[in-house]
Amino acid sequence: MTTTVRATYANGVLTPQEPLDLEEGTEVTVLIEDAPASDGAPCGEAQGESLIEMFARLRKSVPPGAWDEMPIDGAQSYKHYLYGHPKTED
Repeated sequence: MTTTVRATYANGVLTPQEPLDLEEGTEVTVLIEDAPASDGAPCGEAQGESLIEMFARLRKSVPPGAWDEMPIDGAQSYKHYLYGHPKTED
């Protein structure tokens, strides 16, 4: 079962912002993802980050070696990668 719950971190403890349907003592795995600013603060270009800076930041977030495993014919063979069709040849 996967459930998304907003929580607040304070004094070394994550506190859910809503009740959880879990039995006491249930062990769970927590995936931490920063929530977008709820104060309406801009991000990306609106905050002064250029597109080049944003792409560089996003590129650095990809694990090393992952780009080397990406197909180089993605546009030509998109039906193969998305739907399993045979690859198209030139």
